[in-house]
Amino acid sequence: MIRTAIKLSLFLLVSVLATVLVINTLAQPLSGPSGEYHAVFSDAQGLVPGSDVLIAGVRVGRVDSVSLQNTQAVVTFAVTDDQQLPANANAIIRYADLAGGRYLAVTPGSGHSAGVLNPGDTIPISRTRPALDLTALLNGFKPLFDAINPQQVNQLASEIVTVLQGQSGTIADLLNKLVVAVTANLASRDQVIGAVLTNLDAVLDTMTRNQQNFRALLTGLGSLAAAAAGDRQQIAAAIDGTAALAGSLSGLVTQLRPPATTDLTQLNRAAGMVVANRTALDKALKGAPTLVGTVGRALDYGTWVNVYICNLSISVGDNASIPVSVTGARSQVCR
Repeated sequence: MIRTAIKLSLFLLVSVLATVLVINTLAQPLSGPSGEYHAVFSDAQGLVPGSDVLIAGVRVGRVDSVSLQNTQAVVTFAVTDDQQLPANANAIIRYADLAGGRYLAVTPGSGHSAGVLNPGDTIPISRTRPALDLTALLNGFKPLFDAINPQQVNQLASEIVTVLQGQSGTIADLLNKLVVAVTANLASRDQVIGAVLTNLDAVLDTMTRNQQNFRALLTGLGSLAAAAAGDRQQIAAAIDGTAALAGSLSGLVTQLRPPATTDLTQLNRAAGMVVANRTALDKALKGAPTLVGTVGRALDYGTWVNVYICNLSISVGDNASIPVSVTGARSQVCR
């Protein structure tokens, strides 16, 4: 039992030492006391706590945390006390390996530094630069990749490999093939290149013939810009007045909306009444000329109306009618 206990104790001791060694290797602790600094980045993608901080390629610290503040990344990192960061230091995120790891590089700024950074200071975003976005870079080459013939690329790659391996040909032969391919491609585009040069010549000729006009145009644009800069206060006041006018018109429209709605409703009702009585209105309009003529004849003698009784009958009941004789001189109206 004693031997077993001794073996077990040795095994546990070795396991603890191995665990501590692995943790220290992964954590990469600093060799001495350190100070904490901050840096503000527009993009800190790939940088994680534990990433190295390098100065001139030498590890002098590690990244402690990466946080987001107001759409900007704030990186907190520690640097050993035996290293002093200049006051104009720059912080750059760079690729550490092909797997995508990053590290933080601290480089001195341009010009002479008037002092050093104290622990707790922050490097502003104007002196930081994020890592190169390889995805965006490769996406920028997408049109080129689309235009390249994959078979030609494979053939060129195979020939380069065979030349480097010394299996066939020489580098001169490879360059000759490249020159021939490029020359053939340019020859096939001879008409297009010629048309472009012809059009460019016409454009340059037009610019040369209208040199004075272009100079006058540029001079006028400069004068206009200078006048606008001199009258910027008036222009700003006019813009403010336009905004105030727009606000007043908006308030006026808001005030007129209820009366306008009522008027439109009444107008809609009146139109409905006209449509409902269109037959009677049509009949009245057709008889209007006769009515106007009759009224005109009645007013021929002045500002009074003469009424003459030419015939008179009195109806009693439904069928009885009593005629009344009208005697005396009759007017010409009744004849």
